[in-house]
Amino acid sequence: MLIPFSMRNCFQLLCDCQVPAGGFKKIVKNGLILQSVSNDVYQNLAVEDWIHDHMNLEGKPILFFWRNSPSVVIGRHQNPWQECNLNLMREEGIKLARRRSGGGTVYHDMGNINLTFFTTKKKYDRMENLKLIVRALNAVQPQLDVQATKRFDLLLDGQFKISGTASKIGRTTAYHHCTLLCSTDGTFLSSLLKSPYQGIRSNATASIPSLVKNLLEKDPTLTCEVLMNAVATEYAAYHQIDNHIHLINPT
Repeated sequence: MLIPFSMRNCFQLLCDCQVPAGGFKKIVKNGLILQSVSNDVYQNLAVEDWIHDHMNLEGKPILFFWRNSPSVVIGRHQNPWQECNLNLMREEGIKLARRRSGGGTVYHDMGNINLTFFTTKKKYDRMENLKLIVRALNAVQPQLDVQATKRFDLLLDGQFKISGTASKIGRTTAYHHCTLLCSTDGTFLSSLLKSPYQGIRSNATASIPSLVKNLLEKDPTLTCEVLMNAVATEYAAYHQIDNHIHLINPT
């Protein structure tokens, strides 16, 4: 099912106050799994913010999958001149976006899956979300050695970072979002996330460099579609909801 998502009326489909006659209220009764069909980083970040700011998540957790065309996303408290190569981004037409959560700078492309776990503030639990992803990965490939760290990253084979975490906690709602490296362009990632300017001094939060690896390098069957379906299945089982992924169009 493709749900139209104009910023004026899209989320009304999800709000308790305006539910379409097709029984959408029944679908969101206990939770929902969404996937954006847009690859625009600004649109997808806007969807994320809208859900956080306007949705009643009491008893209705939401998992949101989204992927972007090549872009660099910095944390709320970061300095782009310290974090990325702005000149190269301009030359290559790479978008720059600042998200509302903290954390470090990340490179997005269609090989990097973004997952946002929306809950009430009371139900917010990053480690539980990461454990859910680990279970999903092991369900499709039991030989994978993936562990969650105290920094809320996911490491492959004890050394390669395949997921980084950031979060935002509001007055009553919260979200934890993370990436999952499937088949991202490693050359672009390393060149874009390296500032040519050295010695900049500021109070901005600095990213922590890490070795990274794509899951597709470990197992060529682990495509983005396979990974998203696996996480959706595990999420649905954990929350006892329908595992159907509802496509949304925020354009």
